[in-house]
Amino acid sequence: MNFKDKPLHQSLISRFLYHGDERENICPRQIYNQSMIKKYPYVNESMTKGMFFETMALGSASGKRVIDDLPRKALSKKQKAENKKREELGEALIKGEKRIDQIRIEHQAARFKQLCAKYQVTVFDNNTQVPIVVPWHKNKDVLLAMELDIFPTAIMTEEGLQMAIIDLKLTAKLDSTFGEYSWGSPQYMDHIQAKMYHYGVRQIIHNVEANKHLKDVLTKPVMNLILNNKLRFYYWVFEYKKEELRDKLIEYEWDVEKEAELHESIRKTINLIDYYEKQEWPAAPDYSLCKECTVVSCDKKQSIQTI
Repeated sequence: MNFKDKPLHQSLISRFLYHGDERENICPRQIYNQSMIKKYPYVNESMTKGMFFETMALGSASGKRVIDDLPRKALSKKQKAENKKREELGEALIKGEKRIDQIRIEHQAARFKQLCAKYQVTVFDNNTQVPIVVPWHKNKDVLLAMELDIFPTAIMTEEGLQMAIIDLKLTAKLDSTFGEYSWGSPQYMDHIQAKMYHYGVRQIIHNVEANKHLKDVLTKPVMNLILNNKLRFYYWVFEYKKEELRDKLIEYEWDVEKEAELHESIRKTINLIDYYEKQEWPAAPDYSLCKECTVVSCDKKQSIQTI
């Protein structure tokens, strides 16, 4: 595969690996169609809510996509009748009432903007949803791509004002310890994204020409802070299921061992991509993967669960 034409992204690494090890249950055909050529992209309810939160908080989600509403409650018969009249008159239609999740997510987006003042976080067009591309220094023919929610920004910490990358996260419950995104126990999560962002931003200073769109934010003070390793990474996690809305900042520190883990994950992913490409991306049907698969053209789908 040509990794200059199709740079490697941390989300693709996550499709193949978990904590640096190959996942036991994957379907190469599904990964190829959903995450590589994106012919049949997959977006679930949680992802949509996350993009809605980012739109409300930052002005857009990744790729500058705008999700400015969520599915509403069903209309009453009276409202449907009213909409029929409005449609005939060319007037704006009535929308259903917002669901409680949407209301709380909107409140959290408003809280985020207030908290930015508290932590001295700056948010503007040029430092949100920032795409960067850098060559992997282990193999210059491999490009790594990432998109940073907020970078660069100041952030007030107990140690004073620091420069940071901030990644916004939305979760149902902040103290959940279930699943791969268990923000109640983040020490057990797979942090390939944080590793990639730490590495990628440090590589920008050696690849300014490939990231000319960052000229307004990569000022000399910012470049000097990166050069002197004065760079922090924070997840900023907001919940929406509880009436009392909470958030928390989680710092992911960078060190030589974590960088080595990142390079090994990149190496493994490249090898797996090359391996499955030679096999022409075969299907590996499994009910747990097939039940929500978007690849409608697949003739290998398993629709019956075997126990």
